[in-house]
Amino acid sequence: MRIVVIGGGAAGMAAASRAKRLRKEAEVVVVEKTDWISFALCGMPYYIGCIVKRLEDLLHYPVEEFTKKRGIDVRLRNEALDIDASSRTVRVQDEKGKEYELEWDYLVLALGAKSVASNVFPEIKELENVHYLSHLYDAYKIREKLLRLRRGSTINIVGAGYVGLELAHTVTELGYRVRVLEMADQVLPRSLDKDMADIVSNYLASKGVELVLGEKTIGFTEKDGNVVVETEGNSYESKLAIVGVGIKPNTDLAIKAGVETGVTGAIKVDERMETSISNVYAVGDAVETINLVTGKPAWMPFAQIANKMGYVAGTNIGGRQAVFPGATGTSTLEVFDLTIARTGLTEAEARNEGYNVITAKVTARTKPHYMSGSRQISLKVIADADTGKLLGAQGVGEDQSVFWRVNVIAALLERQSTVWDLFYSDIGYAPPLAPVWDSLIIAARLLMRKLGEVPKKA
Repeated sequence: MRIVVIGGGAAGMAAASRAKRLRKEAEVVVVEKTDWISFALCGMPYYIGCIVKRLEDLLHYPVEEFTKKRGIDVRLRNEALDIDASSRTVRVQDEKGKEYELEWDYLVLALGAKSVASNVFPEIKELENVHYLSHLYDAYKIREKLLRLRRGSTINIVGAGYVGLELAHTVTELGYRVRVLEMADQVLPRSLDKDMADIVSNYLASKGVELVLGEKTIGFTEKDGNVVVETEGNSYESKLAIVGVGIKPNTDLAIKAGVETGVTGAIKVDERMETSISNVYAVGDAVETINLVTGKPAWMPFAQIANKMGYVAGTNIGGRQAVFPGATGTSTLEVFDLTIARTGLTEAEARNEGYNVITAKVTARTKPHYMSGSRQISLKVIADADTGKLLGAQGVGEDQSVFWRVNVIAALLERQSTVWDLFYSDIGYAPPLAPVWDSLIIAARLLMRKLGEVPKKA
């Protein structure tokens, strides 16, 4: 039996490793077009900012872990060109340009996501000092270019999403002046409601990051060795520009093979991670899943989801049974000393889904007043006024406990829990760690003032 995995990222290697563990007699082949496997793309902003010292440190495991210890045939610098589902073959080009065919009994598509920057701004392909992050190669190029610039030089970052803000943090701490341009009227427009995003904006300004919000970038030019970012109303010069305007599922190879995509544009799979073609599985950032809050298809390109998808696919290929139920879209980032987290639906998303939304926003300390080291955090909880069902949460604050508080809501969302479930959750208490009336419980209590003390019947 031969199992072929296209894509050596976290999801692909999770699937390969799990399948090989369960089917020791099977030949498992991983086809990866780059120089690396098991890479942590989320760590690229930290490599650019020299927090991560070496590019190799972004690899979860060296290739020898898979080839020598796990018995997986890893083929780096090999690119899958075409899939023939009827003959169960993959046409591959090796690093010397020679093509060959691989037959498979099971196929796993771990195709990942790709930046849309070059599609939105095609001119950046020709500009020397405009870059975007798509893979580890890009991180290397950006850091090399950045470190050759004089400290104090201005760097433009286009896009105030996760990567844009992480870069704003790491590049500022290297000693450069950072300007972030965002077409929306807030930072993190796909992650936070504006009232929570404004907290982040004020914090970034206090750290010296210049924010240009509500201006759509329309193009790039170069002038006297500088990059000029053109918006609909202004132009902004800098020594270097980094574009982070979003990603999309990398589905070209799958579509060409006849694999069905879903309403999100990502690959459609069942709960076993199998595609519309028998024995062809798909995992990771190219795949859509189910939003456990709405019950609808959603695209959630997050590392923790990708790894679990790979585990589920590998388990089923390995002859055992596993299902991936969906996810709530929990995500987080840290910018300087500010932790930002969200799960489920934002207030705006919940209203767009037709829920009768109520919210509670709490600004509170992370420890009792008599304990040192307490920090202030802001927590927002979103619920349905008709049923009391929890819909989502967002947290912002200079304390990493924001992260675990939002994770509590994430766990409750997976069980379709209510405001009353949150209030009566047995969240631990100790003065050095948290107050007895935690902000989570206070938020639930505020919502119960609107909903009533007795849970509503389903």
